[in-house]
Amino acid sequence: MATTNNKITASQPEMGLALNRRGFLVRALGGLSLGFFLPEAGHFFDLQAADPPPQQLANAYIRIFPDNTVTLLFGGCEMGQGTKTGLAQILAEELFVEWNQVKVEQSLVDPIVTYGTGGSSGVSRRYDRLRNAGAAARELLILAAMDKTGDTNRNNYRAQSATVVYTGPNAVSPGVWTYGVLAAAAALKTVPADLRLTNPANFRLIGKPLSRVDIPSKTDGSAIYGIDVWFPDMVFAAIKHCPTIGGVMATLPATPRGALAVVPCKASDTRGAITAGSVNAVAVVATDTWTAKNLANSLSVSWTLPASTAGVDSAAILAQAQSLMASGAGVLVAEPVPPTGYTPATYAPVIEGQVNSAMGTPTIDSTYSLPYVAHATMEVLNCSVKFAFNAAGAPASCEIWAPNQNATSVTTYAAAASGLLPAAIKVNTTYLGGGLGRKIEQDYVSQAVQVALVVKRPVKLTWMREEDFTHDQYRPMALVNVKAKLSGSNITAWAYRTVTPSISQQRGRLAAGAIDSQAVECARNLPYNLGTHVVEWVPSPAGIPVGYWRSVGASIHVFAVESFIDELAKSANVDPFTFRYSLLTDLPDNRARNVLAAADAMSLTWRNSLPAGRAWGVAIGEAFGTWVCEVVEISAPTATSITVHRVNCAVDCGMAINPNSVEAQMQGGIVHGLNATLWGQTTFTAGKANQKNFNVNRMLRLNEMPQITVKIVQSSTTAPTGTGEPGVPPVAAAVGNAYARLTGKRQRSLPFFPGAVMGGI
Repeated sequence: MATTNNKITASQPEMGLALNRRGFLVRALGGLSLGFFLPEAGHFFDLQAADPPPQQLANAYIRIFPDNTVTLLFGGCEMGQGTKTGLAQILAEELFVEWNQVKVEQSLVDPIVTYGTGGSSGVSRRYDRLRNAGAAARELLILAAMDKTGDTNRNNYRAQSATVVYTGPNAVSPGVWTYGVLAAAAALKTVPADLRLTNPANFRLIGKPLSRVDIPSKTDGSAIYGIDVWFPDMVFAAIKHCPTIGGVMATLPATPRGALAVVPCKASDTRGAITAGSVNAVAVVATDTWTAKNLANSLSVSWTLPASTAGVDSAAILAQAQSLMASGAGVLVAEPVPPTGYTPATYAPVIEGQVNSAMGTPTIDSTYSLPYVAHATMEVLNCSVKFAFNAAGAPASCEIWAPNQNATSVTTYAAAASGLLPAAIKVNTTYLGGGLGRKIEQDYVSQAVQVALVVKRPVKLTWMREEDFTHDQYRPMALVNVKAKLSGSNITAWAYRTVTPSISQQRGRLAAGAIDSQAVECARNLPYNLGTHVVEWVPSPAGIPVGYWRSVGASIHVFAVESFIDELAKSANVDPFTFRYSLLTDLPDNRARNVLAAADAMSLTWRNSLPAGRAWGVAIGEAFGTWVCEVVEISAPTATSITVHRVNCAVDCGMAINPNSVEAQMQGGIVHGLNATLWGQTTFTAGKANQKNFNVNRMLRLNEMPQITVKIVQSSTTAPTGTGEPGVPPVAAAVGNAYARLTGKRQRSLPFFPGAVMGGI
């Protein structure tokens, strides 16, 4: 059995796997199987700074078999963002195999190992670990080749196209061995300290636009999404929630004709725990999903509503936010960093006094408003569950198939709902028809497990689209006020105050007085010289469940910041590009300036020659370590829409592992951002969500798709940064800035067209 050192090289400990014997398993299955840990999506779990401890068990494997096949087994998920392809490229690079020699397979989930995909971390947080793992496997194979020659001089060996080639003085024949031939012997070796990571200047595959590994199965129909799972003896369930947030079932309705069962489903909290007496939904079980859906729609259920129902109302929530904006106690974000002798709390009045003194009059003052927004993934929530029962009829084991972003929490939810130990639960992560952060939550898994326990048959539970829209965990609303003082084209004072709910606070993960990083993401640490400035967050206690949404806080604050920067540019009578250039001073690197310059060059010709009735707007933002600048061209504002003709997008994402995937993620993010900017919202009346389907949640149609041009900017950062979400945040501000230029009116509230409907549906 092979082992690894806790530190790969003395000179680069941060590149090490930091795993001991428990965490770096080698299993000889007729070849070499090397296990290692790939970090999960820390940003989602407020663990941005925390890497797994050294004893963390493996959650990914490299397997090399005697037939010379090389496979990466990965326990995370592929939700269309190209994660599996990027990981395969990194592995193939360091293992020195060709692109057609490596496969990627979905691994089963070990209940005591962590898996998670989100926060634009699918590739970026795993880059160093996977490079080290690939290099470790390569060096083990070279050690096995040394036994063939007796020559222990590492410099006399090279890896090439899944072979080890000997170039030393000891005569051997043939002198070239495939990895498959060496694999079994390599499994008995110990990983050396020096892994000889490839110089990025010599990369063969990283940085190349290679074909996606998931596309063939998605085009020939063989890809399995959660909604595709089926067994011969399966029954089907459709969920029906209490339409009012916080409501619980008063009495269980009778089973309607044509149904196999009506099963009460208890609510689970965001950690999977079942709340006693909290039946907030019923599942109707039938022989097919269509029948279950129709019976659930017609089912009459008596609900008990909470006393707080009247306050769960969009008008009341906005009024509450306005009151908090005026006088609510805020939490000072430690920017500027308090000097010695101060805490953030004691420094708050000092810095506020400094800002007020610098601000004086007149000031420029604007307030921006953003709504709750549903995820609306193309594949609705669904989960299939199969139990095995013992002779006494009690559950003995459970197998789950689910399109999920966090297989670890699937196990947690299933264990809480079933009473089984995690070791008795097997989780299969299918392809996801979109995740967008919604499938990091596992409420639908808990419901499916509860139903399968009652009917004692394999069950597929599906949320209909109306349930998906009205029982989401929404992107938080926000009210943002920004004030600034200008001196010529310089900002001398800046005060930023936001009222928004906290995802972490709702989940009991935020200490009193602490700052939720999501709540102020992209409101602090801005690239601009803001003079004397302060950032405050006022937590909103509104009773709407909130969750992770593609770019979350960044989508809120880039809209407010970049809209306000344009307002300041207009007040200073300076071109928006020139104004931003003048503020981007004293940066530790030039990544923000570089994407601004690239977007400027991309759009310069067309934006200076637009016909009457058209206008352009620009916005820049950073999310998940990636800088993006977008320039849009719009025309024809009507009562229900704007025509977006083109979007030029410049992106610095560090090391671009696969340029095609980066481009696709920018395109997808831009469309996602346009939908939210123009039409996306969920409003509430007396505890009920008003938007129930796409007919009143307008989406961009194919013939409305703008021309999107993406330029990847050479980065000063050598590791990849996130790409799944950073394309979203600049869209709203860029469109808003173009709209103001076109019409002379500033749109400070999203969406632009709250009453629009999807005609033809």
